[in-house]
Amino acid sequence: MYLTAFHDDLAGSGVQVTTVVMTEFGRRLRSSRSNGTDHGYGSVMMVLGDGVAGGKLYGRWPGLAAEQLDRGVDLAVTTDYRAVLGEVLRQQGGRRRRLVGRCFRGLVGGAVLGLMA
Repeated sequence: MYLTAFHDDLAGSGVQVTTVVMTEFGRRLRSSRSNGTDHGYGSVMMVLGDGVAGGKLYGRWPGLAAEQLDRGVDLAVTTDYRAVLGEVLRQQGGRRRRLVGRCFRGLVGGAVLGLMA
């Protein structure tokens, strides 16, 4: 609701907007020895706005069985966050497109998820 209002306010002024919401860490699925859910690996990102091929889940769901977890405690990472941000930047074109390689060194092949229309 709030993200939609944010987008609608900016779009109403004639500005083309793509918003990416992400966290710097996930939470462990299994509790630690102190019974906490410390910082984990797998997480979620949301992308909305102009040019987004929305309404879908992108990436691969690894599952929650012990053998599917990273080290048996964390949701496995299946999509490099740089691939998502890189795709958004490439869609913007021009100077932003050239930034992808400089900002995200080591991103193999500029993976395309099909996130942007």
